[in-house]
Amino acid sequence: MDAPARRPPMASEPSDLPDAGPARALSVPRRLTFWGFASLVVAAVVFYLWWGLSWGVWFDNGVYAVTITLGLFGLAGMWLVLPNPPAPAPPGQ
Repeated sequence: MDAPARRPPMASEPSDLPDAGPARALSVPRRLTFWGFASLVVAAVVFYLWWGLSWGVWFDNGVYAVTITLGLFGLAGMWLVLPNPPAPAPPGQ
C-alpha cells in the first residue's frame, strides 16, 4: 500500500517545511486575495456603467478595452485562487 500523495501547502495553511523563508510571512490569506480579484470584476462593471451614463457613449473600443481587461484579470485571478479539488482515488484502492 502506497503512502497518500502529499499536496503542497496552501497560503492559508501553516507550513511544516524547515525553510519557508520570508515569503511565508508575507503571504496574504486566500479569501482576501479572492475578494481582491472579485473587486476587479465589480470595478469593470461600475466603470462601464459610469462611462455610459456620464458620456452617453455605450459603444466605444476604449471602454471595451478597459472593461474587458479588468473583468478578465478579475475572473482569472478568482479562478486561480480557488483551492484545487482533491484528486480522485485510482480504481481498485
